[in-house]
Amino acid sequence: MAGRRPVHRRLTEIRSPSGSGIAYCDRVIRLLDVADDGEMRSAFDLGVEVGSADRPWFRPPAFGSWLIERRRPDQEERQELYGVFDGDLLTGTLLLWVPLADNIDKVYADLTVHPQGRRRGAGTALVEHLVDRVRQLQRHEVWVESYVPPGDFASHPYSRFARAHGFELGWVEAVRHLRLPVSEEKLGRLAATAAPSYESDYEVRTFVGRVPDVFLPGLAELMSLLAVDAPSGDFDFEAEDITPDRLRRTYAREEEQGRTRLSALAIHRRSGVVAAQSDLVLDDDPAGLVHQEGTFVHREHRGHRLGMATKAANLQLLQQERPGRPYVVTENAEDNPHMIDINVALGFEIVERLVEWVRKV
Repeated sequence: MAGRRPVHRRLTEIRSPSGSGIAYCDRVIRLLDVADDGEMRSAFDLGVEVGSADRPWFRPPAFGSWLIERRRPDQEERQELYGVFDGDLLTGTLLLWVPLADNIDKVYADLTVHPQGRRRGAGTALVEHLVDRVRQLQRHEVWVESYVPPGDFASHPYSRFARAHGFELGWVEAVRHLRLPVSEEKLGRLAATAAPSYESDYEVRTFVGRVPDVFLPGLAELMSLLAVDAPSGDFDFEAEDITPDRLRRTYAREEEQGRTRLSALAIHRRSGVVAAQSDLVLDDDPAGLVHQEGTFVHREHRGHRLGMATKAANLQLLQQERPGRPYVVTENAEDNPHMIDINVALGFEIVERLVEWVRKV
């Protein structure tokens, strides 16, 4: 099970955030030391082993890249990484994202248990620790998510575990892959079909790496609305606190990680407003996957096919600048028909589902 934010063993003195350890017979949960390379390597390796167990397309980030995210998170969102130990063996981890600037009634969490530790109480212990920590933080919702095969997700063990531990269904997203390369003829045709709907009023521009500062205020305003406008069942989210400075810090962290961001923006010609955006992010591994970080059209600028325009332009940029990648991964809610239609037209195919779960605390 993973956290919504938007892809982880040595008994010593045990301390929880309140200063006391939580023990379950010979089982202990404690905060891991992100400055300890050995502990971080163990947590990372466990996450890779779990992620690879039943998802053949799973590709982990490089350890160094993952470590940067743990050690230099957004200042707007605190992270806490816990390990559950059976004796000296790390059998599971719990990663919390605690928003500090928006949605401060919520906590997002990633819960991972090694297959050999399942059905032995490690997952239940982590959930109990999670709920206790959420209460300490005086938050009222905790969100987790799980990747499951397409089909009847309700009968999957992850779904049964979530319901048995007090979580209710938030919503379901389809995870799709787009095999690369997409023919240039197809991308050109789709871009040309969309063009008459927007080109008199909007300009589509693409960027490798950082988006120029001149566009950052408008881009930050647009991206802050994604949490509000994205389909999220019957649950409400506040606009995220995204600023130009936060975007710059994100770009700097990605550069340190060796990641490349490809961005396509639709700019309203008369006002200069950033009306739509689409981002792809890829690691420096030439055989690595490409992650669709988001595609979003401002609510006041919909109906001009800007979603297709920005996605097609960014895929063209990807194949020009970073050819040879195997496929693009994207996720979108199953009740988002406009984006589903775009993805199907481009050739994305469903490989699994991402189920969002929430527990009220």
